[in-house]
Amino acid sequence: MYVECYDEVGAQVYDTLLRHTLQDLKLARAITAIKIFIEPREALFIGVVKLEKASQPIYLDDMATYKTENGILKIKIENENYLPDLLRVLWMKEGRKNVSQPDRYKIEITNPSIEPKNLIVVDPSHELKRKVYDALFRVMPEGFRMTRNASEGNMICIMSSDEIIDEKWNKKFNEVIEEVKNQ
Repeated sequence: MYVECYDEVGAQVYDTLLRHTLQDLKLARAITAIKIFIEPREALFIGVVKLEKASQPIYLDDMATYKTENGILKIKIENENYLPDLLRVLWMKEGRKNVSQPDRYKIEITNPSIEPKNLIVVDPSHELKRKVYDALFRVMPEGFRMTRNASEGNMICIMSSDEIIDEKWNKKFNEVIEEVKNQ
């Protein structure tokens, strides 16, 4: 973890803020490398994070059995740990009115449009990325609304400012990305 800034005291403050934020969001173990570059004289913030590999997604097959009878998909829950997540996904994809839960271990969907075999209930990588974005936006100076996002794969890469970002900073942004990518 590294914070780069011409102002050493400012860099130390951002380092402390970043460490506390990562600790609050329980992200320390999920991050391989992180670098923050701050240029307060030109109102520029660059944050690049390299993530550890996340756990595999949880599919419907991992937590339940199912069958279709008379146009109704009947799901029998075998692992309740992901039941709230499953209901949230089903309500989003099928509509709340089409999803019923007659008892704790059964869910029925009228005229389902989902393919149960491929239904992802929980994707840990999406949650991890959401938390990392949250951390970067907590550390980013207030009012920095102009943002350039170059995130892909296991890298979260954001450059932000309170005004239109000058093209001259693209080179620095790419340098920070390469530096973190190679760690």
